[in-house]
Amino acid sequence: MATYKENFQIWSDALSGTEYALELQQLKNDEKACSDSFYRDMEFGTAGMRGIIGIGTNRMNIFTVRRATQALANHINDKGEGSRGVAIAYDTRHNSELFARETAGVLLKNGIKVYMYETPHSVPQLSFTILQLQCVSGVVITASHNPSVYNGYKVYGEDGGQMPVADSNQITANIEAISDSEMFAIRPAPLEGELYHPIGKELDEIYFAKVEALSLNRDIIQAQSDKLNIVYTPLNGTGLVPVRRVLEDLGIKKLHIVKEQELPDPDFSTVSAPNPENRECFDLAIELADRTHANLILATDPDSDRLGIAVREKSGEFVILTGNQIGCLLMDYQLSQLHDLTKNDFVVKSIVTTDMTDVIAAHYGVELRSVYTGFKFIAEQIKIAEQTGKGNFVFGYEESYGYLFGKFVRDKDAIQAAMKTVEAACYYAEQGLTLSDALSKIYEKYGWYSEIVISNTLYGQEGIAKIMNAVETLRKNIPAKIGDFAVRAVRDYKTQTRTAFPGGNVTEIPMDSMNVLYFELEGGRFIVRPSGTEPKLKSYLSAWADNEQTAASQLEQLQTAANALLEDLLK
Repeated sequence: MATYKENFQIWSDALSGTEYALELQQLKNDEKACSDSFYRDMEFGTAGMRGIIGIGTNRMNIFTVRRATQALANHINDKGEGSRGVAIAYDTRHNSELFARETAGVLLKNGIKVYMYETPHSVPQLSFTILQLQCVSGVVITASHNPSVYNGYKVYGEDGGQMPVADSNQITANIEAISDSEMFAIRPAPLEGELYHPIGKELDEIYFAKVEALSLNRDIIQAQSDKLNIVYTPLNGTGLVPVRRVLEDLGIKKLHIVKEQELPDPDFSTVSAPNPENRECFDLAIELADRTHANLILATDPDSDRLGIAVREKSGEFVILTGNQIGCLLMDYQLSQLHDLTKNDFVVKSIVTTDMTDVIAAHYGVELRSVYTGFKFIAEQIKIAEQTGKGNFVFGYEESYGYLFGKFVRDKDAIQAAMKTVEAACYYAEQGLTLSDALSKIYEKYGWYSEIVISNTLYGQEGIAKIMNAVETLRKNIPAKIGDFAVRAVRDYKTQTRTAFPGGNVTEIPMDSMNVLYFELEGGRFIVRPSGTEPKLKSYLSAWADNEQTAASQLEQLQTAANALLEDLLK
């Protein structure tokens, strides 16, 4: 494996005299930045690539995009399916359109048909397009909710979900087979000719109609359309057109857009990161809501696959709901309105999502399927159900603010979720309730669950090594307690085993291997996993009790103990 200095020299020689020479010279004078840019090739995982924009093997640039696309093209042509075509979309980030055009050009150069959106479009619309046009694959240029210095390259399979593991592994192998000299020789074709097909507005219209058809109580929306007062922020991303169009089609009359976050701004200059999980993303929206007397706030991230919401309580203050709370609220509403449910119907959640999901599913008598983190695994369950004829998908979600109702999309869809949130708000308003009131009733019905996610970010080569070492150290030294919480069992998804305590009885976990540790605690749980897309160690804490105060108190105690444990592991 080449050192970062060797990689740097290869790139310097290849790009001498080009527009990139000055950037390379600046890197040469900054050893730390140079090392991080060149110490490895950018990882192509199951969701594609994501990283900082810049020059280098470990950066998002036209050369790493070209190499990944050539690897994808080789994979498609090896299967003889280039005539089916690849759909391409991009968000509003720096270089998104450039990287999309490079992707299209390389595919065309390899004789592969291309369908491309020529304006920014959302992730769910790209997923829908793959299915609608029966494409062999799809690519969307986005870094989702990451800060403005990032961009990414997400690859989708023919089922509209993110690329299956076997295919992404083959693409990774194809990338590794392309040398640097071969990479620099890759050139895109012009975006023209019989293989190039710009996507027009007709597909948007089909998508909007399908989203609107998911509405279960359109008459109630009409009845509340003059009363429900909504503020929406697309966070300078792709959600503006589809969210506004769908809500207005359903009759919503009072819809206010946050002006500073309405139009594309690749710097996302009003926030540190355009992530609807973060409080700061609601600051301007709350100011606008107070001026317009709005009672509901919706926020979507730049590629519109995540939705955050804030609800005005009867005190007049806004409360920002967590991803778990939104998921439980939407799931309980959806299941309560589907009056012909059977045991054939199923919902899907990730293993780190709240256990309240399990209780709600049991209440309505539907099957619950738990999968690994990553919406591709939820989409995979839809595909399995279709192939086997066993099961009917009705809802899926992750705690990370991703939700899906309709099977015409195979990734999380904030446009669908925004529409369903508004419908639920109208439904509960008919009963004199806010969404916050409805959530309280859900807790009273199913029990009080309190959750929090801890993210420890460690940048660079050293940081990633520390994260991986922390998980391995914990795996080899299972504690009997985490704070005052006794460990009742440990699920090690890497070894695919569950060990119960006391006694140490070991049983098999019938899932693929994944680097996740799941501690079943007395009155709670603690889950640790390295992020698959960012240099983070993510920990998921949960506590439950019969009342809100006890659950919150226990979560606080668990968080204190978990922080101490993580601090020691990440030294």
